[in-house]
Amino acid sequence: MAFVAVLPAVEPGKPSLSALEVTAYRAIGAKHPDAAIRNGDSLAERFLGPDERALLKKGGSESILAALEMATEPAWESLGIRRVFAFAIHTRTRHIDAVFADALAGGARQVVLLGAGLDSRAYRAPDGVRQTRVFEVDFPPTQEYKKKRVREILGSLPSHVTYVPIDFTKEDLATVLARAGYDRAVKTIFVWEGVTFYLPEEAVDATLRFVASNAAPGSRIVFDYFLASGLKTPTSALKDTMKRLEAVREPLIFGLPDEDPEGFVTRRGLAIDSNRRMRELMLLYLPKAQLAAAKDLAAARAYICTATVPNKTD
Repeated sequence: MAFVAVLPAVEPGKPSLSALEVTAYRAIGAKHPDAAIRNGDSLAERFLGPDERALLKKGGSESILAALEMATEPAWESLGIRRVFAFAIHTRTRHIDAVFADALAGGARQVVLLGAGLDSRAYRAPDGVRQTRVFEVDFPPTQEYKKKRVREILGSLPSHVTYVPIDFTKEDLATVLARAGYDRAVKTIFVWEGVTFYLPEEAVDATLRFVASNAAPGSRIVFDYFLASGLKTPTSALKDTMKRLEAVREPLIFGLPDEDPEGFVTRRGLAIDSNRRMRELMLLYLPKAQLAAAKDLAAARAYICTATVPNKTD
């Protein structure tokens, strides 16, 4: 299956600009003084060393660098229109962390991070993650960079994490995962964060079908997506984000069909657990004082879906 084409914007040995910006937004939200608001990515800021900050500066993200030096809410305020993206990343992180923790508590003993990037859940998530087998799947040069940074931050690569490099233009995900030790009989949580909208429809289709066909009953996948209309007629903040991503050759190209997004998922063999719009989730995870500033996020046709591999008799 073709999960994702190689991103031309990613230089060998370097993370993409969007990956660094997302990490910075997580770092800003992780510093909030209220534990009920704060996201759990305590490692995000440590991934942003001098080299990463130089890349952000080179990419025109000086406002984000300045925000990193502030407390959370002043940082959000300082970002102007970009704070909507920061709100979205913070909210997404909080919700996917909650799904992740619930899956581990429910008996998941394998984790697959699809397009892992700078995701730090394997290193900082609930204690139970260290009793699982974690597979980080990514493009080889990007993964080598990630491993280098993990060694620098933690001192060594954790024994419970298996790094699975894959060239999706030449290799099959099922084959590569099996070779790495992935067990189709073990309940698994798949995290597919910040990826679907960069992919062609056939890649999204193939990935959902892969999970439905290659994971134990009760396994889950959590992923975020836009509706097609949300990309066709974006809000002002999303239009700004799309313009900047196109400038660095990371365009948003795919949204699920408006008429039946849940059907798009269930027809690939999965059962919907929850499909929550960002405007609903931001009420749970953002400070009340910030909700007025987040109205552009509320208008965005953006969702986070959690789906389960059903029993064959279901």
